[in-house]
Amino acid sequence: MPLVYYVEDDQSISYIIEKTIENANYSGVSFNKGMPFLETFKKKIPDLILLDLMLPDVSGIDLVKAIRKINTDVPIIIVSALQDEMDKVTALDAGADDYMTKPFGVLELTSRMQSKLRKLRDYKILSYKNIVIDLRKHIVRISDKELYLTNKEFDILRVLVKNQHQVVPKENIFRDVWDTTYIGETRTLDMHIKSLRQKLSGCQSEAIIKTIRGVGYQIEPKL
Repeated sequence: MPLVYYVEDDQSISYIIEKTIENANYSGVSFNKGMPFLETFKKKIPDLILLDLMLPDVSGIDLVKAIRKINTDVPIIIVSALQDEMDKVTALDAGADDYMTKPFGVLELTSRMQSKLRKLRDYKILSYKNIVIDLRKHIVRISDKELYLTNKEFDILRVLVKNQHQVVPKENIFRDVWDTTYIGETRTLDMHIKSLRQKLSGCQSEAIIKTIRGVGYQIEPKL
């Protein structure tokens, strides 16, 4: 169940947001001030944030900036009575993903939340043993240490980890990485595999790439 934090000091509007979140089958946590929200956010990051700009203790814009220093991915929807174009531009430039003005329709709020959470679900992470592949950021980490890979090495590792419970034929790797079904001379693939193995070994990877002679490759645990 997606977790939504909403920061709103107007009790009547907070109640409407609460019921909208419940009806969407999400879990909601309410805050009427910015600083308690920020302290909670530092301990547990939600799936979505609904944020008012005019709060009794801190500016909503400052909160957006603080959030983005901690996390660049969590979606932020501003829900504010400020309707001036520059207010919207300032909020979006600070790092907000969307901007709704009060009064708002419940169906519109539901639609915008669903849209942001749908994009979040498309954010793919692949993992195997201590290898974590962030597909959106194009980053590989081994035990939280970033591993530099070329684009082809990254794509080969992605294919192997995605198909981690089976042997991946060479023609499948060529199709997914080089966009061709013609394998011809496989020396290029072999060289990339060799380099990838060396980099994984140098970072104490808990996985190795095994050659299945006459077929292809498979990622498996390091013994």
